[in-house]
Amino acid sequence: MHIPPLLAFDFLDPWSWVAQRRLALAMSQVGQPFNVTFQPCRSPLSRAAAGMAYHDFLERRFGTQALIQQSLVAAEMRQLGIEPAFSQIVRLPDTRPALAAVLWLQRSGKPAHHFVESVFEALYCHGQDIGDPAVLKQLLLRERVALSEVVQFMHSDTFSEELQASEATAAAWAGRVIPSLRINGTVVFGAQTPSVLAPMLGFFGAQQE
Repeated sequence: MHIPPLLAFDFLDPWSWVAQRRLALAMSQVGQPFNVTFQPCRSPLSRAAAGMAYHDFLERRFGTQALIQQSLVAAEMRQLGIEPAFSQIVRLPDTRPALAAVLWLQRSGKPAHHFVESVFEALYCHGQDIGDPAVLKQLLLRERVALSEVVQFMHSDTFSEELQASEATAAAWAGRVIPSLRINGTVVFGAQTPSVLAPMLGFFGAQQE
C-alpha cells in the first residue's frame, strides 16, 4: 500500500514552502503523482506570534543572523520560481484558521497541497493576512469548501485535539526540525533537494509495486 510522505511544516517558516516545492519536483522526477500528508508543527514562538511584528519575530528566532537567514531562503525560493516579498509582511497572522482548513481538507479525504501552496503564496509573495476570514474564504474557493465549515471546525474541541496531536506526533519524529519529511518511516530533516529525495521515493515506489 502506498503511504504518502509526511511533511512536518509551519506556515511561519518559508523553508516549509521550499520543502513542499522540492518534494513535488522529486515526485515528478520519479513519475509519482504529488501526494503528501501535512502535519502542522509550530514552534512555541510561532504559536505566540499572531500580531507580532515580522521584524521582531525574525530577531527573536534568529538573532543577529536574521537578515542572513532571510536572504538564504529568498535565494532558494527564487530558484524554485518564487519571488518572495518579505517586506510586505508587517505583522504575523494567526495561522490557526489556515491550519484548521488543512486538517479539515485531509480529514475530508481531499488533497491539501493546492491550498497549502496558495496560503504560502498569499503570505510570502503578497503579504496577506492568511488569518483574515475574507482572505481565507478566497483561498478556499478552489477547494470548494465553505469558510463556515472550516470556522465551525476551528472552534470545536475536535480541532484543538487534532492540532495538538498532529504537532506532538510531528515533533516526536521530526525532533522539532521544521520542515522535515518522513518517507515510509525514514526521516529526512530540513528542506532537502530533489536529488536527495528522488532516490528515496524511487526505492520505496519499487518496493511497493
